[in-house]
Amino acid sequence: MLQIGDLKDVEVLAGERGLSSRAVKTVVVIDVPNAGQWIRGGEFLLTSGYLFADNEFSFIDLVDSLAQKNAAALGVKIGRFLSKIPDEAISMANKYNFPILKIPTYMNHVDIINPVLSAIINTQYKLLETTETLRNKFLDSILLSKGVEDILNILEDFLNMGIAFVDNILGIRYYSRNSGLKEAIENLYITEIANKYPNTQITIGDRVIGYLIYEKEPSYLTHFADIAIREAHRALLLNYQKMEFAHEVERRHRDVFLKDLLYSKFKKPAEVFLQAKIYGWDPTWKLIIVVIYIDNIHKENFDDNLTNNSRNENEFSLSQKFAAYFPGTILTRIDPHYVALIPVKEEKSYTFLRNKIKELHQIISQSKKIDLVITLSSVKKDLLEAPRAFSECLETFDILRRTEQKPGVYSWCDLGVEKVLCALKGTEMSQNFWRHILGKLIDRQDESSSFLLQTLEALIINDWQMRPTAEFLHIHYNTLKYRIKKLEEILEINGLQEGKQRFEVTLAFMLYRLEHNNLLRIPQKSQ
Repeated sequence: MLQIGDLKDVEVLAGERGLSSRAVKTVVVIDVPNAGQWIRGGEFLLTSGYLFADNEFSFIDLVDSLAQKNAAALGVKIGRFLSKIPDEAISMANKYNFPILKIPTYMNHVDIINPVLSAIINTQYKLLETTETLRNKFLDSILLSKGVEDILNILEDFLNMGIAFVDNILGIRYYSRNSGLKEAIENLYITEIANKYPNTQITIGDRVIGYLIYEKEPSYLTHFADIAIREAHRALLLNYQKMEFAHEVERRHRDVFLKDLLYSKFKKPAEVFLQAKIYGWDPTWKLIIVVIYIDNIHKENFDDNLTNNSRNENEFSLSQKFAAYFPGTILTRIDPHYVALIPVKEEKSYTFLRNKIKELHQIISQSKKIDLVITLSSVKKDLLEAPRAFSECLETFDILRRTEQKPGVYSWCDLGVEKVLCALKGTEMSQNFWRHILGKLIDRQDESSSFLLQTLEALIINDWQMRPTAEFLHIHYNTLKYRIKKLEEILEINGLQEGKQRFEVTLAFMLYRLEHNNLLRIPQKSQ
């Protein structure tokens, strides 16, 4: 304000530090002693001093009131009615950084009011014009689907410094064209970045979708820069909502196709490939199917407590991450899991593909802070084999549940005898076999039968070794010998020491438990 025309002749008597921190919003002429009670903030007040000529204490009270109510400044004419500013008022103004200005006696109030109000109006107009220009730039970027980087470039041009955006949903980092932040934050966790660099949190309701990161502390920025940040904030929200909506519309149509495909509801191969082309799938690609289980693999309905928003957010996040690692991936949700159809476009070894999925598993687990189990099929020649690949993933997970495996990545190709057992499960051959071997023990209804079944399981787990089995069951060695003798009597087996007898009993027991206990582990050797 003091740079406008004749106002350059105004002298600062006190509160000089407030010149850069107090904003002038309007100009007011004081005509009552207690003007402080009407202050709302931002007023530059003018007085001839007439009201305070004989009462310096009321002037001191006025300064105290104006300073604490965030008035911009007080302009006083010295010499005509008020000979000088009281020392106590000067001290108080310096304490609160509240400018007291000496107005030359030749200057009329109108000589101050008109140019200052004109400057305020011009500033407000420029503010609106700048806001409109920025808003149109950001809106054009969204409508033309130029992406997050373009939004950051617009903000960078205005702030004249590098910008980054860390997506909290997808875990992806974006950078403006001249940003120097990439090397600094690329390998940091989101919490580390937010604690280390100046940032603006981008939220939808109670969801944090990401952070705008600045190279330097933006506290020095002008009001125009604050507007640019606010409009960038709005643009990022709109861009996210647009992507989320587009994903939801596509998901509904895609899910119908994928579920029909996975459950073998298509009758003609041509129909499969025709619809697959809509989603960018090349008929020449080979196929791997991945099934993702989130949270806890031991909970039957782990997804029941998730809201629809959370489920959609999970699916959106997973689809983006898989697409980044394996372009062309199609993902859907089939509760309580997520299914990804990954195209194999080049001749890559199965080990290479599995390791890439393990790397992705680690990223998702760390970013979401969740337990995650991923099962993957063998490589199939085309989409027509998707139902079999899906079945392999489900059967792998079924085996994992029985073996009580920890979160990780598991492949159908790595399974051994379990695959054979899955093929036999529930068949007449399987039932006849385990009933022929174990029927007399299983049909017993007395209390001892449960202890004997536990003993048999422990023997199988420990490769039929006596001492490890006794320790496993926390029983005496002689007690174990007695139980084995009892088992031989019931099963009408002359001796469980022979390899062939052990093998048949082990196989029969595994088939029986596979059919009758969904949560019991398949016996494994103790460590």
